Amino acid sequence: MKTLILCHKSQRDAGAFEKMLKQRGADIELRLAYEDGVKDIDPLAHDLTIFMGGPMGVYQADLFPYLRDEISYIEKRLQAEKPYLGICLGGQLMAAAMGSEVYPGKQGKEVGWQSIHVNDNGKNTPMMHLDASNTRMMQWHGDTFDLPKEAVLLASSDLYQNQAIAYGQKALGLQCHPEVTRTNIELWLALGISELKEVGLDVPTLREQTIKNIDTLDKQRTKFFNEWLDSVEL
Repeated sequence: MKTLILCHKSQRDAGAFEKMLKQRGADIELRLAYEDGVKDIDPLAHDLTIFMGGPMGVYQADLFPYLRDEISYIEKRLQAEKPYLGICLGGQLMAAAMGSEVYPGKQGKEVGWQSIHVNDNGKNTPMMHLDASNTRMMQWHGDTFDLPKEAVLLASSDLYQNQAIAYGQKALGLQCHPEVTRTNIELWLALGISELKEVGLDVPTLREQTIKNIDTLDKQRTKFFNEWLDSVEL
């Protein structure tokens, strides 16, 4: 399985997905958006593509020009019905590629261990494993997007309705972070103290919440990710 993972901050952003894909025998090409990008890659060249999160906004392509290349790449991949998974920024880029607006959410930033509520459409998919009844999810985003006309809504949170969307049978975009490990979160804590203050959190509190929730997420992530890969025949 030839797989492309595009990261926007660090190669560690791939989190647990990288290890799980290697366990399935995947041939992984790990790229950084600001170094390699996807401009020189055929959007159909990989069996699977995963775009990870990042602190930039889709609407900041004047500052981060590679975002335009990413949207174009996703457009072509969706049109060809090739498997795509977008996490946080990767999900927002998917929405933009489908013609929807991405913008700062009016309810403010959604950060920390939160619940998402999988709807009836989502309960028939691997998203069911990430429902509030099974686990809390790590959130760290301030942007949201309008639901694309051709997308199916799978999950919502108390703050933002569009938490998980699907296009066809092989493309999925999430706002939350099922991939996170304790290492990922420690890196975010080191860089995100000011954002934590904005939402009334601090480092010790979020670290304690992580210790409480990470093992459950690990179990549910394993079910979710492997079932999703199976569902897109990978």
